[in-house]
Amino acid sequence: MTNLTCLFGSQTLELNTHINILLPSDIKQGEKVKVLYLLHGYFGDHTDWIRLTSIERYIEKYRVAVVMPSANNSYYTDMVYGLRYFTYMTEELPKFIERTFPISSKREDQYIAGLSMGGYGALKIALSNPDRYHKAASLSGALDLEHIRKLSFGNGRQSQYEATFGLTSTLNTNNDLKYLISNMTNKQKEALDLFIGCGTEDFLYQDNIEFISYLKSQNLSYTYVESKGAHEWSFWDTYIQKVIQWMFQK
Repeated sequence: MTNLTCLFGSQTLELNTHINILLPSDIKQGEKVKVLYLLHGYFGDHTDWIRLTSIERYIEKYRVAVVMPSANNSYYTDMVYGLRYFTYMTEELPKFIERTFPISSKREDQYIAGLSMGGYGALKIALSNPDRYHKAASLSGALDLEHIRKLSFGNGRQSQYEATFGLTSTLNTNNDLKYLISNMTNKQKEALDLFIGCGTEDFLYQDNIEFISYLKSQNLSYTYVESKGAHEWSFWDTYIQKVIQWMFQK
């Protein structure tokens, strides 16, 4: 694999931001490869998946590009008081990647996944753009923002959360994953495939169980996998292998 680190001048964010990109080393002239957008969690950045898992080794045999952007602690959202990371992730970044690298723009070749905050981001991006992504995966996802709000009360994360989502409830807004699903057409629900994974000792486990219960009431294809594990990289290193196999194994 070719491992690139790119410093991108984003017009949307009005700053320079880093992207790590894995590409098959033997891409042929005119070939376009599939792409997996792989999102980091809170406190993370574009280096997390490279440093803390063996993603390069896991993805190599599938001839897939992996794009790992930095999004700070934004929840991949257009913040109420901050930067427009959702617009960056859904508009500017894909256009730059497809313009600059041999990446396919076909829907069947577009995948997205993430952990914790990035799990929420991956699902929000895919559910908001179901005609763009073929499959989406969340590992230990922060899938209930109102629970995250409560967890932030009285600590250093409260101001960050309120800058991102504001002071009012996220329920029944475009930041609410269930609301996004409810607004999808049946055809869009049938076309999108989801993977949800969470450890049974994870502090977000119950949120994931409740989200799965909601998915059961919808006409939306999903795979759910759980096993013993907490909110930690040893779990995510194991589960990203399951995600890759689910996405790309024929």
